[in-house]
Amino acid sequence: MSRNDAQQWLDTYDTVGIRPDAEPPASLMDLARNATHIIASDLPRAIESAARLARGREIGVSSLLRESKLPVPQWPARMPFVAWGLAVHTAWILRITRGVDVTESERARAAESIDWLTRLVGDSSVAVVVTHGVFRRMLASELIRRGWSNTGRRGGYRHWSSWSFSRD
Repeated sequence: MSRNDAQQWLDTYDTVGIRPDAEPPASLMDLARNATHIIASDLPRAIESAARLARGREIGVSSLLRESKLPVPQWPARMPFVAWGLAVHTAWILRITRGVDVTESERARAAESIDWLTRLVGDSSVAVVVTHGVFRRMLASELIRRGWSNTGRRGGYRHWSSWSFSRD
């Protein structure tokens, strides 16, 4: 694939949902069953994931929770898709280690998302928020900055992974 092919694949990925046979693990279903709110990014894969967790309950949808774009390196090479994926994620990790992985506009969107979610769920509510890896990392950082505690993390950045936070 060329760089443009890799970018086109990533752009297409944001327009499709999830596989029909993709089922959430029981632990995540239990969490969703006890949640007051199930909220998703407006990308199809997040909406479909939230719908599977909700099992017919209403879900909230917001573009605030949409994934942040990871840039595809400007290399003129042709490589297999796996190599492009490794290049994109390696570049992201390098930006994280240099402290430049988040733009000011994305940091502001994460803060706005936390403000919105806090107003929505109230003091005694539990929300399951279905979002995406890069943006989830920003939300987690903002929650911790505001004094929330990370109370659990399952699956890292894999599909159906979960990170839990509580307000002390």
